[in-house]
Amino acid sequence: MNSILTRRLAAIVTALFLAVSVPTEATGQPSLTVGPRVGIDAGDIGEPFVGTDVRIGLPASRITINPTFDYYFADDPSTHWSVSTNALYRFGVDNRLFAPYSGAGVGLYRLPVEGGDAPTDPGINAMFGAEFLFGSVRPFVEAQYSPVFSAGSTTSLYSVKSGLLVRF
Repeated sequence: MNSILTRRLAAIVTALFLAVSVPTEATGQPSLTVGPRVGIDAGDIGEPFVGTDVRIGLPASRITINPTFDYYFADDPSTHWSVSTNALYRFGVDNRLFAPYSGAGVGLYRLPVEGGDAPTDPGINAMFGAEFLFGSVRPFVEAQYSPVFSAGSTTSLYSVKSGLLVRF
């Protein structure tokens, strides 16, 4: 009877050893994608812009941290820009073509003001979009709404943008 017990114990130990020895996908490393983007605001500003998009994927999570910078081509000579940090949530759509997402965040905006210098004001962001999955190069499209809270008024930005992310 000891021999049957010994064989069962040996089989269990061997199975446990093989179960923990099998290589699995590395989920401990954050992913990083960086790239340029272009867009146009269809809201109160109505100007085209260029920018930079960074996406830092959190390990074992559908959340991506998304710092951005945009420079607006305004008619007047002052500089208009925005810098934001967003949290993007990837929906669990199981396909090999695209990855849809939505997100929210906060930003600082330096926007044109009639008859004065452009102040830097806070704003919030809400967006949705999709990344197209082509290996390490990932084109994306995105729509974003950003109310910017100025002294005494709110400026609304409705932007549509696209870009090209490179995965490192």
